Amino acid sequence: MSQRGSYKKSEASRKQVLDAALRELSERGYARTSVSDIAAAAGMSKGAVHYHFDSKDDLIEQVLARCFEAMSEKLREAWDVSGTAEERVCRTLRAMRAMRRGGGTELRVLADLMAQGIHDERLRKPIAAMLQLSRKQIVEHMVVSLKVLGLEPKVPVEALARLLLGTLDGLALHAFFEPATEAESDETERVLEGIVLSLFER
Repeated sequence: MSQRGSYKKSEASRKQVLDAALRELSERGYARTSVSDIAAAAGMSKGAVHYHFDSKDDLIEQVLARCFEAMSEKLREAWDVSGTAEERVCRTLRAMRAMRRGGGTELRVLADLMAQGIHDERLRKPIAAMLQLSRKQIVEHMVVSLKVLGLEPKVPVEALARLLLGTLDGLALHAFFEPATEAESDETERVLEGIVLSLFER
């Protein structure tokens, strides 16, 4: 097999491990998921998993990166659709809410890892790095783009990014335990859009 063919095969098996890790972590949680569980779910040996990832910690960091990228891609898609600045803000907020409200795989994994990270220092660093990337994305991709479209933030952009992510993540955690009705979700979304838009001026 050529070197290029080997590389493609290696990348495919690496993706297979990450896919299995996401499924297992979503269904079982971090504390109850071992590398052996992930290997079995991927249809591989434990050694094959360690070929791609040095340790469970290394694998978890890559899972976090995968979650971040999947969510970021959805946000970029929502933001890049043409429209006024206000329309783009509201559409992107709805996309951010939808990702968290749906209780999908990425959200379940992130919520579980964040909860575990309160007591596990090994998880804090990669989670902190992911949150920093999320804030950076909001500042650079959304806020800077809004300035080009004529909207200036009334508050420091870092504070705005922290407030937005904290609010959305808090609502998502509440929904795990006390899901809102569709009417309540729509009203919450409307109020959130109004609050965020009020933090900008033309």
